Amino acid sequence: MPGNRTTRSMVAPLLSKRGLSVILILLLFSAAVLFLVAYHFRAPDTIIMTTGSEGGSYMGMGEQYHKILAREDITVVLLPSTGSVENLKRLSDKSVHVDAGFVQDGSSPPSDSPNLVSLGAISYAPLWVFYRSPDTLYDLSELGGKRIAIGPEGSGVRKLAIDLLTATNSAGPPTRLFDLSGAPARDALLSGGIDAIMITWTENNTLVKDLLYAPGIKLMNFRQAEAYTRIIPALSHVVLPRGILDLSKGMPQEDIHLLAATTNLVVRKDLHPAIIYLLLDAAVEIHSNAGWVNKRGEFPAPKELSFPSSLYAERFYKSGRPLLLDYLPFGMAAFVDRTLLFMVPAAIILIPVFRSLPWLYSWRHRRKFFKWYRELKNLEMEIVHNPGQDSLAGYRERLDQIEDAINRITVPLPYFGEIYKLQQHVDLVRGKLSRLSSQPGTG
Repeated sequence: MPGNRTTRSMVAPLLSKRGLSVILILLLFSAAVLFLVAYHFRAPDTIIMTTGSEGGSYMGMGEQYHKILAREDITVVLLPSTGSVENLKRLSDKSVHVDAGFVQDGSSPPSDSPNLVSLGAISYAPLWVFYRSPDTLYDLSELGGKRIAIGPEGSGVRKLAIDLLTATNSAGPPTRLFDLSGAPARDALLSGGIDAIMITWTENNTLVKDLLYAPGIKLMNFRQAEAYTRIIPALSHVVLPRGILDLSKGMPQEDIHLLAATTNLVVRKDLHPAIIYLLLDAAVEIHSNAGWVNKRGEFPAPKELSFPSSLYAERFYKSGRPLLLDYLPFGMAAFVDRTLLFMVPAAIILIPVFRSLPWLYSWRHRRKFFKWYRELKNLEMEIVHNPGQDSLAGYRERLDQIEDAINRITVPLPYFGEIYKLQQHVDLVRGKLSRLSSQPGTG
């Protein structure tokens, strides 16, 4: 009878030697892929930082970063430049190998540098306007017609100086602008070769200190400092407090209102996150102390103006550096941390998918029986409504076809019960046909 056909040939063994080999190969392949990915994303041992002119504030900052990252065996190659504008050009130019640099807010529109992100504001760069004059000057408009050193092409201070002098209608003739910067500009001012110098250096620069104490040289006190910050949003209004230079002598003798550009530590988007965390650690160590124009802890800070913040920098300012960096080599720790960062949102999506897999797996196999349950039910209904003897032979043939199809269904071992259950229903219908055929006078 068809109902006695064996089903052992319908199902392959659940786990064979071939299956074990396939699983082993997949595991080895996955391990190799993970190793290659980890190797590809390993942290570099050398980065290039574009800084500033020799003896300038940016070069001094770069030397501090070089010293701190050397503790982790990372070499920071310092690349001198004319200043912020040139730094930005280098960072934006993909043909130039530069990883990080110092850039002032307002050096360029954010849309001009889509491949750059900020690790935060790291310091104020006050605009120091030193001048020689018997009169006390309070605004840049009073420099009209004078000889002014504004720094070389490519420097951030030159761009800022031209913007400010233009805003006060004092940039054109008879005003004369000189490309001098650093020691030559200081010497020209002290000797009387020029009337004023505009520089954006931090207060720890020796040239700034020299000019603050130089006889006959005055520092401009901006009475309209707040107005300038409204006109040029990249500027901040800062105060050099009375007595900050010398408390015993009360120097300066009054609060000096200054304008300041904010310096950002800018990196390329593709910089390895391990290096980013090391740079952020160094920034905290270098820039978190109080200065002449800022309070302790004011820098570094996630101020976003000219550049979008790095995702890793945002996490750093919110929750600190990854805990793994305290226990693993920094490259490995950053790789694991970045992997976890992407795994969390992936898990939110994939967990419901994985939870539905057992149901999908079960449905995929159970659906093989649905068709034959339907065929069997339709056949049974026809037998009930048309039980004539002339139809019984056709019913038996159809039932044999259904049973043969059921015996050819291939499913895993856990679903054998469904096959046996369906075969029992076939036997029930076959029994009904047998009873009908034994009834005399049917139809």
